[in-house]
Order: sequence, then structure tokens, then C-alpha cells
Amino acid sequence: MKIARHVHDLCDEVGLVNYVKTSGSTGLHELIPLGAKYTYEHSRTLAELIARFTAKSLPEISTIVRRPSDREGKVYLDYLQNGHGRLLVSPFSVRPLPQAPVSMPLEWNEVTARLKLERYNIKTARKRMIERGDPLAGVLTGSNDMLAAIDALQRRLAK
Repeated sequence: MKIARHVHDLCDEVGLVNYVKTSGSTGLHELIPLGAKYTYEHSRTLAELIARFTAKSLPEISTIVRRPSDREGKVYLDYLQNGHGRLLVSPFSVRPLPQAPVSMPLEWNEVTARLKLERYNIKTARKRMIERGDPLAGVLTGSNDMLAAIDALQRRLAK
């Protein structure tokens, strides 16, 4: 959760509205609406800069090293997940795992050390959706000034 909060705070600092959901497995996915205004290369550069800055800021627990055997038990920041042919579990999807976990949209105030991903499953998802709606709705309608954010991130990385 510390890494997710760090990325969220970083995005806030550089003016990027961002959202979070569980993966339905062991991790979290952070989403940044781009309003279909940018190329794949732009979005990949943004994701890479955020991942690199985070790995630089939290080197004891995060990495951008792709090979699992070289990660030394650190959390992998997968900025390459954004791309044609790459799969991302959609929100509210049930995963084919024991207890049928669900990829559940969250509100940022829920991303704390007390967050238990196993709480979100096929038995709890419907009630949560009815009570809370879709905290990710803004991903489809929102947009960010990504180029300004990339400039801000590049300036921060140069420090």
C-alpha cells in the first residue's frame, strides 16, 4: 500500500487525477485518464517516468526490473502493462482463483495498511457496487494534461 500511496501522491503533485482498483489477485492497478488525446508512446513514457521515480524514491521495496528472479522480493512496477495486446483485468471482473476475488474499484481513502484484498470477492462485490457505485467512472470521462505532468516528472527526476 505504501507504493500505491506514493504513486497517488506523486500524481497529485504533478496534476494527474488518478484512480485505483484491486487487481483481483495480489496487487493494485492505478489508472490515469488521458481522454484519448495522446499516443501509446506518450502514455508509456508517462507510466515509465512514474515507475522510475517511484523505484528511485522507494528502492528498498519497489523495482522496475522485469525478471522475477532479479527483483529481490521487491514489488514490480509494471509500466509496460499499457499496450496493444496486453491484458488488464477490467473493474468488477471475477478472477478464476479460490474464493473468486473481484477486481474492485477503490476510493483512495481505502488504500491503507489495513486494506485486505481478499475482502473483495464474488460474495461481497454486488453489495459494494450498489452502495458505492463506480469510483472509476471518471477514468472513462476524465482527462489530464499529460504533457505538463511529464515535464514536471522529468524535472523531478533530474534532481
